Amino acid sequence: MTARLLLRLALWLVLALLATGCNVDDARAQLRRVVDQQRLLREAASPPSSPANQLLVQDTDGNLYLVGADGGARFALTTDASSTRQYVQPTWSADGERIAWSRLDGTDSYLITSRFDGSERAELAVPFLPFYIYWSPAGNRLAYLSSWVSLNQRSLALRVVDISERGNEARTLAEGQPLYFSWAPDGEQMVTHIGTERIELQLVTGEQTSLAAAAGLFPAPQWSPDGQRLVYATADNLLQRLVVADVAGNELAELTDYSNRISFSISPDSQRLAYLITERATSANNLGPLYVVDVGSRRTREVTDRPVLAFFWSPDSQKLAYLALDVVSGRLVTRWYVWDGRRSAPYAAYIPSRTFLDNYLPFFDQYAQSHPIWSPDSSAFVFAGSVGGGRTGIWVQRLDERLAPEFLTTGEYATWSPR
Repeated sequence: MTARLLLRLALWLVLALLATGCNVDDARAQLRRVVDQQRLLREAASPPSSPANQLLVQDTDGNLYLVGADGGARFALTTDASSTRQYVQPTWSADGERIAWSRLDGTDSYLITSRFDGSERAELAVPFLPFYIYWSPAGNRLAYLSSWVSLNQRSLALRVVDISERGNEARTLAEGQPLYFSWAPDGEQMVTHIGTERIELQLVTGEQTSLAAAAGLFPAPQWSPDGQRLVYATADNLLQRLVVADVAGNELAELTDYSNRISFSISPDSQRLAYLITERATSANNLGPLYVVDVGSRRTREVTDRPVLAFFWSPDSQKLAYLALDVVSGRLVTRWYVWDGRRSAPYAAYIPSRTFLDNYLPFFDQYAQSHPIWSPDSSAFVFAGSVGGGRTGIWVQRLDERLAPEFLTTGEYATWSPR
């Protein structure tokens, strides 16, 4: 259908709706949906020449797209999503040159990789759908989490695929539930937190080394970006402690002690660490005041006493975007803030998309390591949802307090290219 014909159809549809008693707001909403479809038809179908400044978007139609962060054209990575074919977990490689995602065809599951422009596409049939994908820093491997069955018991599995090998089969490195992990910068091993008890080093060759006798209550461990340190939480009979250890598991420093649940993220320059502590009685995975500690001096400051749900370091390590609960016109919403080391600037209040709320937000500390929301130059971030009770989709927030977020495209989730 041509764009001109689609526009004629839209106008005819609006007139028909008004004639049958539909109110103006309903007609306007219908027109907006059709005009959005018309815009997509106009936009170029050719892939971008570079992954720089691109957003990887999971759209409301179920397909995956690349969209220029400056409002540029959309390029469809998939076009055939349906009720029986679902695409999920779109994920950039660390250099932005490759993309991975999952596909569910009825009861059949696949792991798919391609270059950013859709070329060199390959798919691997897997026993269970990957629900989390994390590229190695070198981009030659990817690890994923999926359901698993071990001794007739439901569990989770950590599996690795070497995409440089022919017949790139997935190998299972670890099993347990829950399961979180962080790649080493060299891409040859990772630190894992399995079953709320085990903190281990996992080599891609399959060897495992235990790092702590007892784990504290926390989700994702982290390998520092400089490759020199590990961050995780331990426990004994008296208290739980967030610690920094060397890569052999020898404790170097205690950053804080705590009595409930802790979630944390280290800055890209490995100098500071943000964390929040959630009361055990809280039903949310993460909810509490936000702190930042200097890893070297262990000096700690409170960023906010607001109830924070998630936080994300900027690539330049100078800013921390965090999502907190707020009340606007008597309604409970979430609001973005950005802390610059001195103060927090308020930005958009919004209602997150269902996909982000259900699949990403509860595990933000894991996704913060693999799915960037910040632009590479640290000047903006992306989010998905409804702003001001109005339009729903993908929004870009520039770091200028005078500017409202910019609506970019329809969608349920987006992640920014690493460069």
